[in-house]
Amino acid sequence: MTFMKWFFVAIAVLTLSITSCENDNKTELLSQIDQMENTLDSLETIVKDTAGYSSAEMIASVRATILKVKTNYVADTIDYDLAEQMNSYKDIRKGISKNSGNLAKAKQTIPEVQQKLSDLRHDIENGVNDRDKYQEFINFEQSKVHEIEEVLRYYVETNEKYHNTYDELHPIIKQLGDSLVNAKNE
Repeated sequence: MTFMKWFFVAIAVLTLSITSCENDNKTELLSQIDQMENTLDSLETIVKDTAGYSSAEMIASVRATILKVKTNYVADTIDYDLAEQMNSYKDIRKGISKNSGNLAKAKQTIPEVQQKLSDLRHDIENGVNDRDKYQEFINFEQSKVHEIEEVLRYYVETNEKYHNTYDELHPIIKQLGDSLVNAKNE
């Protein structure tokens, strides 16, 4: 009889220790998901704040100003400084247009990853699917979150660079275009 008692006690202790280990692992996995969800929330805020840039208006302004200069500029000599400024000014339009795809990619990917994390959280909380692969799934989602961070970092840095160039060159090129139009009209 005592053997049976000890046998049941041993089984109960073993079951509790296994359950305890599973709960510790479960808590760690859920903590990692919480961390990724917080990061995605921050990235989503950056996307919303960054979307306020008037890139389309800036591109239209650059096009109009370049057209004004091209239409009215007659060069009898080459002004290398002006040529360099015009090339940099033209690069604004190209750079911002190309870079807008990065913002679109982040906008699309963030909700997808948030949904995958929600599904993964549900699976972990309820012990669904292959438990041995939970960490692998989390690692995969972490790599996607890191990729979104890198894309947004590049987008913000590149956009800032072109906005600064615009702020620096637009008044100069616009004034040149206006003076060429005025000289032509006189």
